[in-house]
Amino acid sequence: MADKLIDRIKNVWAPAVRDLPPKNSERNLRNYISPVQLQRLRHDVAMWRECIQEAELAYFPHRVKMQRMYLDTVFNGHTYACIKRRKQLTMLREWEFKNKEGVESEQNEELLNKKWFSELIEYILDARFFGYSLIALGDITDGNFNDLSIVRRANVSPDRLVVNHLVYALDGAEFMQEPYSDWCVYVPTTTENGISICGYGLLYQVALYEIICRNLLGANADAAELFGMPIRVGKTNKTEEHERGTFANALADMGSQGWILLDEFGESIELVESGGSGQGFKIYPDLEQRCEKKISKIILGHADALDSTSGKLGAGQGEDSPVAQALMDTRTEDGAFVEDVINNTVIPKLIKLGFKLDANYKFCFSNNEEKEHEEIEQRDNSKVYADIASTMKTAGLKMDAKYFTEMTGVVLVEGDENTDSASQAELRGSVGGVTGIIQLQQSVANGLTSKEAAVATLKYVYGFDDKKATEIVGEAKVVPPTPPKLITDKVKNKLANLYK
Repeated sequence: MADKLIDRIKNVWAPAVRDLPPKNSERNLRNYISPVQLQRLRHDVAMWRECIQEAELAYFPHRVKMQRMYLDTVFNGHTYACIKRRKQLTMLREWEFKNKEGVESEQNEELLNKKWFSELIEYILDARFFGYSLIALGDITDGNFNDLSIVRRANVSPDRLVVNHLVYALDGAEFMQEPYSDWCVYVPTTTENGISICGYGLLYQVALYEIICRNLLGANADAAELFGMPIRVGKTNKTEEHERGTFANALADMGSQGWILLDEFGESIELVESGGSGQGFKIYPDLEQRCEKKISKIILGHADALDSTSGKLGAGQGEDSPVAQALMDTRTEDGAFVEDVINNTVIPKLIKLGFKLDANYKFCFSNNEEKEHEEIEQRDNSKVYADIASTMKTAGLKMDAKYFTEMTGVVLVEGDENTDSASQAELRGSVGGVTGIIQLQQSVANGLTSKEAAVATLKYVYGFDDKKATEIVGEAKVVPPTPPKLITDKVKNKLANLYK
């Protein structure tokens, strides 16, 4: 116990005797921070309130408690999955550099299409959750920032714009001033209440529900151990301490479940469940599900954005579903946030550090969701008009080409006669084509189709000229139908003999 106490004292005071500021901290502010462990604490709702009270102090606000709480908040499986999904909405998008005329810059894209740039975008997105990010660029090696990293947020004061050598220090390295400003990227978020100049991040709203889920998991585990697992009960009338100890050890060694040692005719222990006809266990998954839905709604914009049930509202059925709309809005919002930081903060710093980037080209995400949605609607609209034009052609009508182009944006061109002739020749030589001609001849012979209509069909469908089509149809020979015999001769003779 004494050794642990001494180790903690060393951990706190040993780094404090180092020279200030540490060496090599200009290009990487992580080196400015003393290697003191940030103690992890067990958080509850009261500590959640203390975090914001510390961040809203009038004279010397700090974010130490808040950032320490966030480190545990992101350990929750559901919270981690929601954050990962939200970042994927932006990280999986393609990006490009374009000028005002819409021309791309391959030079800019080639210079920044590196692993470190993807990590930079991810750190920028993290500011949305933690409230801010201070990104240390580090040294440049062959056009790459191999030491790119995030500065520990507990040591960063977004109110005083300094990095503290030790937590709760009031002064430190002013990262917005030289010589630090060229080698770091500070990403703040919008303040929610005007008390601080920087926002608290989405994790502050999430932390309340995550604390409830974490404590609920422990309570559920205790209930499962008490009421779901068997308990060994040993009764004895032994009074000697060593004899009772031997008996207790035998109970303990029988397995990993709980055990109880009682006097044979003495005290007793009873496990009593809450009322509700044995349905008390349902409160755990119900409360956990409600909290997880709140977390999903805060991070992804919809309660069912991560866990959907088929057939229910928000189950992701189509692009017009509430879930798809919420994710698209979140994706657009984060994309605009990243574009602003890259164009107004990152690119000027990179140019100043010697990167040959053309400032006339702006960073933007190419697969814009709104444009993709418009293109899909345009394709669906074009298909509707194409079906109408096909139906009109079948009925012998024709849609105006200018109207079709105006409504669909598709420019019509004349069909290739050689292609039509080839398809018509193939039809004439097929079994189905010959059968159709024979049926057409029979229809004319039976008076069901006029000769003129049959000739026109052979010309436009089969590609025959007028002379050949007329020869195939031939002269119409209408065969009058034979009237049915209502009474046979045999019946007539029987009737005559009957009335003699």
